Amino acid sequence: MAKLGFFSLLLGILIPSLSCADELRLTVGGIERTALVVNAPPEPERRPLVLVLHGGAGSAATQRSRTGFDALAQREGFMVVYPQGSEFRPGMHAWNTGYLMRRQVGAVDDVAFLDTLIDRLIEKYGADPKRVYMTGGSNGGMMTLVYATRRAERLAGIAPVIAAMFSFDLRPARPIPILLINGALDQEVPIEGGMSRNPLVRSAQTAPYRSLEDTVNFWLGVNRSNREPEVRVEGSVTTRIWSTTPGGAVTVSVVDAEAGHGWPGANPTRRVSTPVSEKSATELIWGFFRQWSLP
Repeated sequence: MAKLGFFSLLLGILIPSLSCADELRLTVGGIERTALVVNAPPEPERRPLVLVLHGGAGSAATQRSRTGFDALAQREGFMVVYPQGSEFRPGMHAWNTGYLMRRQVGAVDDVAFLDTLIDRLIEKYGADPKRVYMTGGSNGGMMTLVYATRRAERLAGIAPVIAAMFSFDLRPARPIPILLINGALDQEVPIEGGMSRNPLVRSAQTAPYRSLEDTVNFWLGVNRSNREPEVRVEGSVTTRIWSTTPGGAVTVSVVDAEAGHGWPGANPTRRVSTPVSEKSATELIWGFFRQWSLP
C-alpha cells in the first residue's frame, strides 16, 4: 500500500455540508495557520471553549464533520473551535508531538500555535479563559496530551481519544481533569503500548507508545487522584473513575473491549477502525468538561 493510501485511509472521509463557520487565520513562526470557529458569543458574553483537534492526515473540516460538536455547541451554549495542524500534502495535516510523523511535520511549533490561538479566542471571540477544554482523536489526542503537559494552567479539562503518550519526562504544572477513551482492539494505537501494528504508522514512529495503564498511572500521580477506582461496566464498555482528592483532579478511563481505532459514535472509515462504542464520544466529552473550570 502506498503511503498516500495509508494517510487517506487513516482519517480521510467524505465531508457532508455543514453550517457556516468563521475561518480564523494566524501567522505563527512564519507559517500561516487556520482554525474553524463555531458558535462564538455576541459581545460582551463569555462562553466555554472546546478545542477539537483532528488526527494525522486529517483537517479541521474532517474533524468538524466527524464529531458532530457543532450541534451540541449550539444546544449547550459553548464555542467549538477546530484548529488545523501543519499541511504536509494537499489537504493533509498533522500535529508535532515530537515522536510521530516527524518527516511530515518537521520542526513546526504546535504548542506556540495553540497558545496564540487560545489568546486570540479569548481576546477577540469571547472565550472564557477559565473554561478552555481540549480534545482530539488519534494524532490530535496525542497533541492534546502534549499540550496539557506544557500548558496545564490554561486548560480546565482534556479528553484524548484513541491516543497515547510517548514520554512521561514532562509533568503538568497542576492537576487537570482527564478523560481517556480507547478501544481494546485498536491496531493503530494499541492500548498495550509499543509500536503500532500498522506497518505504515510504525514507520512514522520514532519512539514506542506508552501503554494505557502506564498513562493512567502517570495521570493518577499528576492529579493526586484516589488509587481505588469506581468501576462501571455497560456492555463491552468499562469505565474506571479515580475520584479527586483535595487539591487534585479526577482521572477517568473508558475502554471498549470490542472497538478499534475510530471516533465513538462516528461511522467507521474501514473495518479495522470500528469506533469505540456506538455512544457519542462528543456527548460524553462535553458532559465531562462541563463539570470543571479553572480557579
